[in-house]
Amino acid sequence: MKTKNTLYTLCLFLMLTIGFSSLAATSNNQITFPDDVDDEAPVAPIDGFVVVGIAVGAILGSRKHPKNKM
Repeated sequence: MKTKNTLYTLCLFLMLTIGFSSLAATSNNQITFPDDVDDEAPVAPIDGFVVVGIAVGAILGSRKHPKNKM
């Protein structure tokens, strides 16, 4: 009988948790900003060092990779 009571309590707890979390996610009290806020991200320059970094990582990775032990 104790297992049935524990299962009932667990189901009740899960239903309440899911119910309250869905209410919190759809509330109308979410944070809003005024229209004069500049919310565009600045452009980040990506140069040739990305290719150099990938090449160095591939070389270091191939050196650390264990050889076949057959």
